[in-house]
Amino acid sequence: MEILIECLVVFSLVGSGLVAGMFFAFSNFIMEAFGVLTISNGIATMQEINRKVVNPFFFLFFMGTAGTSLVLIILFFVTSLDSWIVLTGSLFYFIGCFLVTGTRNVPLNNQLEAVNAEDNGSQGVWERYLKSWTIWNHIRTASSLIAMICFTLEIYIH
Repeated sequence: MEILIECLVVFSLVGSGLVAGMFFAFSNFIMEAFGVLTISNGIATMQEINRKVVNPFFFLFFMGTAGTSLVLIILFFVTSLDSWIVLTGSLFYFIGCFLVTGTRNVPLNNQLEAVNAEDNGSQGVWERYLKSWTIWNHIRTASSLIAMICFTLEIYIH
């Protein structure tokens, strides 16, 4: 059981780190760059990014880390896994990254997908999207980073 838990923690560390880095890039400079593009270019580019992110490699780490985090949460309550650091990292990733993505960022992406980038009336939608999506992305970034730190501490301590 201990080797299984170690493997789950290592995968969660790698996955949360990769996801945190990607989200950090969006929060730090990508969304700001979109804000200076023409509205139609910004919308069209973000729509294309949202289409391209749906791929097996991204899902392996984004969904895989959600899965390993959930398994670690369950193991904390039903086995001898007693690491509060692992539980904390798993909760931050699962709730602050995975659930926020599904309940906040994905619905915003779906709303943006329905917009015609060339439509003159899309300015308000785009401005609201940039602000709201980025706020939720900051939360995902911080949550993934905290999870990565927790998983790193667990490996370092044990």
